[in-house]
Amino acid sequence: MQKLQLYVSDTRLDLFNDETVTISQSIQNIKDPSKIFTEFSKSFTIPCSKTNNKVFQHYENFNIVSGFDARQKTSARIELNYIPFKQGYVKLEGVELKLNKPYAYKIVFYGETVNIKDLLKDDKLAALSTLDNYNLAYDASTIKARLQSSSGPILCPLITSGASNEGSELTNLPSRLYYNSQSGGSSDLDGNLYYKSSGSGGHAHGVLYSDLKYAIRIKEVIDAITARYPTLVFSNDFFNTSNAEFYNLYIWLHRKKGSVEEATQGGSAAKFPSPVTGFGLPQQYTTMLNSNTLEVYASCNPYNPTTACPNTALPSITQQLILNTSSSVPYDVIIFRNGVAWAQLNNNVGNSSFGPGDMGIMDEASYTITIYSYQAITFTNGSSVGIQWNLSGYIPGAGGGWSESYTIASFTASASFTFEISQQIPDMKIIDFLTGLFKLFNLTAYFDDRPQLANGNTNLNYQKIRIQKLEDFYTTDVATYDITEYVDVNTSSVDLALPYKEINFAYEGNDTFLAKQYEQLNGKLWGAEDFTGDASTGGDFFDAPNTTYDIKAPFEHVLFERLVDVDPTLVFPNNLTTIQYGYFVDDNQDAYLGKPLLFYPIHQPASSATEISFKPTASTHESLTNYFIPSNSIALSSSTNNKNLNFYAEFNEYGAGSNPPDNGFIGTLIYENYLTYIRDIFTEKRRITKIKAYLPLRIIYNIKMNDTLTIQGQEYKINTISTNLITGESDIELLNEV
Repeated sequence: MQKLQLYVSDTRLDLFNDETVTISQSIQNIKDPSKIFTEFSKSFTIPCSKTNNKVFQHYENFNIVSGFDARQKTSARIELNYIPFKQGYVKLEGVELKLNKPYAYKIVFYGETVNIKDLLKDDKLAALSTLDNYNLAYDASTIKARLQSSSGPILCPLITSGASNEGSELTNLPSRLYYNSQSGGSSDLDGNLYYKSSGSGGHAHGVLYSDLKYAIRIKEVIDAITARYPTLVFSNDFFNTSNAEFYNLYIWLHRKKGSVEEATQGGSAAKFPSPVTGFGLPQQYTTMLNSNTLEVYASCNPYNPTTACPNTALPSITQQLILNTSSSVPYDVIIFRNGVAWAQLNNNVGNSSFGPGDMGIMDEASYTITIYSYQAITFTNGSSVGIQWNLSGYIPGAGGGWSESYTIASFTASASFTFEISQQIPDMKIIDFLTGLFKLFNLTAYFDDRPQLANGNTNLNYQKIRIQKLEDFYTTDVATYDITEYVDVNTSSVDLALPYKEINFAYEGNDTFLAKQYEQLNGKLWGAEDFTGDASTGGDFFDAPNTTYDIKAPFEHVLFERLVDVDPTLVFPNNLTTIQYGYFVDDNQDAYLGKPLLFYPIHQPASSATEISFKPTASTHESLTNYFIPSNSIALSSSTNNKNLNFYAEFNEYGAGSNPPDNGFIGTLIYENYLTYIRDIFTEKRRITKIKAYLPLRIIYNIKMNDTLTIQGQEYKINTISTNLITGESDIELLNEV
């Protein structure tokens, strides 16, 4: 029998002498292969003792002001025989009464990994304000530079957005690109990428700059997540710069269908956005995450651990925004909360002052200010206050108030379009973005609470969220335990392992023009795969009425197009170009929003690239001899790298045009990330063995979900394990090694 100690923060809770505490653990359940699990306990009770009442503040009494908030999980840890066992969180579920008096608190313990979802909540990618450190101009010269730049976190791929059909100077200019070196007859309003000097009888056809959008590297998005949530620390197992699958991956900054700029109203010109930057230094109850983002936190600044925190209640904040300018140019002010418009203060002229009645009351979130104007405006009073943000409030229970002030002496809202990354990144929840990456690469996550590894070395990932491919998880730092002597031989069963007839892998977004055309011609989704067994082993097919299981990544999957020179005098392979592009429109060739797009950009260098025509205006064009093309594969040749973003081994858009065709892109998402695990599921030799065992403390304390258990010489992987921490009795689901 073990003795269990449960701590909330640093207070040890009182337990019932006869209470059973059972913790369940699983990483990747064979019955639900796309979901990541964590440790949790079944609901158990603890007495309403003096100590416990102090922690949970007599929760049954709802008249208590600023009492215990059961809506949130509370940091906790479990010790067994005074040895640290698990870190995590306690969730209070309620209070049991006897004779109308509080008797017991009902609580559940959760492992550390569950905090990811709690921490991120419903925040969207737009809340990642540090991405605005990469803001840049949106104009022809900058687009051209980023289309040619050979590296960096922000680039411009050759993906057209359908903006050319929206009107204004772009009227009737198609965004469908092609290449014809016999360009006679082409007009300025044409998507022919062949460059011919206007002075020699050519036309200004080509790709218009405003039909293109920037993209940002996924690494910068992950970095912005950890900056926004500093308690979230990922390992670098998968998220590292030497991993091309991750580091070379970009997300297209496509927030609205068609053009990037703000829509015009009433025929007037669009206003230019200028994000306000240059506020002051961090203070006690708020902080500037960067020069333009005000972070409001509960009670105290998490970046300053020496600051005293009166309690955990959120400060009651009121604020005043002051803008000083002598300009008569009208301007709008929008304050964004976690990247979403929170207060819109429109039609202002000259000096302005706004209070809580104009903006509301701040809560715990990230706030930014953007000024919109037709012309440049400088905000200054000639001395020290151009823009000022005053905050004040009262800390409940602290017996006092506080105030802070952030000031910019001079700020100019420019008359050029600033591409704000946080306002242009796809409208997607952060948790959905991470979940999508997990589905693509079959990643697993767990909180690593081991100071030492199985081999005795110091664990460099101690207290980090380990992010690994599932196959790497099952082969990294694995220990083996022979539990033969602890198994209850009177209680066991061997069941069929496969719960599904087939597993379908696909993307949620498959509706761009060429992808839709592919589906109509081939009767299947572009890049999708329905896995029913491994034909390479003779067909491990499961003939049963079980349902299918869908693994869908919440992204768009575009069928890119490698262009050939349609000059009829040229024949293959002399008509091949080095141009590949994405046509991001629907099957009617109209502007299309779709799902967020992930892709690998590949730079075509001047030494080998086909020259293309770039249009800085609707009537002029320039020569480009190097540029980024989008790709679903990491490399253009399978001999360099055959990994790609397809689930099914489709023909490679670029390699299909080679001579001979390059059919070696077999490194699909299934092959690289799922095949071993899924193949084992479908094999006829796979079984789920259910046993009961009475494990000793040395195993309970050290066991991990990737460890191997041995029973009478047979090795098993752990599918699930549920352990009574008091008695050591464990119900275990095992998968036999095949």
